[in-house]
Amino acid sequence: MEGAIMRKLLLQIHLWVSLLLGLFIVVICTTGSLLVIENDVEKWIHPQLYQPTPGHASLLDVQQGVEQAFPRFKMDRIELPTEDGLYQVRLTKDVSGKASTQNVYVDPGTAHVLGPVGPSRNVFFTKVLQIHRYLLAQDVLGKANASIVAGFMGIGLIIILVTGAYLWWPGLRKFALGFRIIRNKGKLALNLGLHKTVGIITIPFLLVFALTGTVYQLDKYVLGWFGLSTKIEAAASWSKTTKMNGSPLSLDTIVQNAQERFPNLELVRVQLPTKPDQTYQLAMKEGYSPSGSSNVTVYEDPYTGEILGKTNPNAPMAFYSAWKRGLHFAVWGGEPVRIGSFLMGMMPLFLMITGLVIWQFKARARRRSKSSSRIKESPPATMVPSMSSAE
Repeated sequence: MEGAIMRKLLLQIHLWVSLLLGLFIVVICTTGSLLVIENDVEKWIHPQLYQPTPGHASLLDVQQGVEQAFPRFKMDRIELPTEDGLYQVRLTKDVSGKASTQNVYVDPGTAHVLGPVGPSRNVFFTKVLQIHRYLLAQDVLGKANASIVAGFMGIGLIIILVTGAYLWWPGLRKFALGFRIIRNKGKLALNLGLHKTVGIITIPFLLVFALTGTVYQLDKYVLGWFGLSTKIEAAASWSKTTKMNGSPLSLDTIVQNAQERFPNLELVRVQLPTKPDQTYQLAMKEGYSPSGSSNVTVYEDPYTGEILGKTNPNAPMAFYSAWKRGLHFAVWGGEPVRIGSFLMGMMPLFLMITGLVIWQFKARARRRSKSSSRIKESPPATMVPSMSSAE
């Protein structure tokens, strides 16, 4: 009896959370899937930007090349080639007191600028990103509040997934029956089978995306209640230099110093100083990185080449941040994981459609049942006296 009551309660929770938040959740998941394949789409639309020539131009050549191509900008970040084989460089300039940025691809063989990073994001993927992060509410609520709203949508998805798993569970003896899809007993049975089977298969993956996505939106508030910060700890003195004598060292020299000091670390990205008293920040990969990218930062004095500090990849917040990024963005595992993540992110749309079909069929069945009950309960017409006979 108690089990039946619990099941009925969870069914109502599953239904109403799905009806109230389902559309917003589907939008967030679908846009997330689109962002997973953004680079693949851009490679298809702009193949000329993804054709590196053989060779290894020095970082200094890359810096000089992009600043010559964009004389009003200064390079402040360079990402070394990954799977696409290209340098990605960020340039900045000050416009009326505000920083303006330009991201470009650079050929690793010739150090020539190939074109802007994400040329179509300005039109399409920027909007997709805004929908995914803020549900386009950032202009009305502000980014912080819109982020909180999106975070609660993630909580709603978690509730739907957990209650769905409970409602699906057929028991150990009938476990295999939980994956059965009945095709020859009408549309209701077919949609029920598809909804339950696809739902239970995708629940583990969607739970990971939902949990990490919610964490991305809300962890700084939750951890803040306990006096904790989501920032990776680094001494303030590491990012400032007091030895501003002479000219800064070249970018190649800075990188060489760090690689000689840490020969077992892989350089991923270099953050250049934008002010005279700032230091270089070299993002490097030490051992296995759950994020698929850097997991330590090395701070280096631009004038002396002295290594001022290095973050610890095993520090609790660094470890947490790396796993959070790796799991949510599926940046490990290459193309198969990326394709799988895209498909999993599209499944809430399928589940919403089948869920609405099931709800519609059941609502029609209830209406027919009530209608037939009223007909049975009504007395025959001959038994109802007319006004004239009563008189």
